[in-house]
Amino acid sequence: MGFFTNRKKGGTVYLGKSTRTDGSEKIYTGITRRPVKTRWREHINSIHSNSKRTWVSKGTYFKPTGAFFSRNPEKAERTVKSLKPHQKRYLARGAAMRFKKRKSFWE
Repeated sequence: MGFFTNRKKGGTVYLGKSTRTDGSEKIYTGITRRPVKTRWREHINSIHSNSKRTWVSKGTYFKPTGAFFSRNPEKAERTVKSLKPHQKRYLARGAAMRFKKRKSFWE
């Protein structure tokens, strides 16, 4: 019974475009084991709140660009964060297209 208790489940690695207060655009990478739409909504709501504690909430705009499932999301996130910005945009575009094919994800 103890063998399965420490086992990690997969999760979603997601990317979003964040506009900073100086007008520059940065690509945010994060992971979640909850529904990705919920996490994206939390990021968008944090921008409109008065509390500016998180990296995303310090910006002026957040737009989700893509997400993909991974059995080891922590490792996948580290890999994505090491990519160059144009590689992240390419990855996000492909992930978004794959998810759009799954109607249940967007509904």
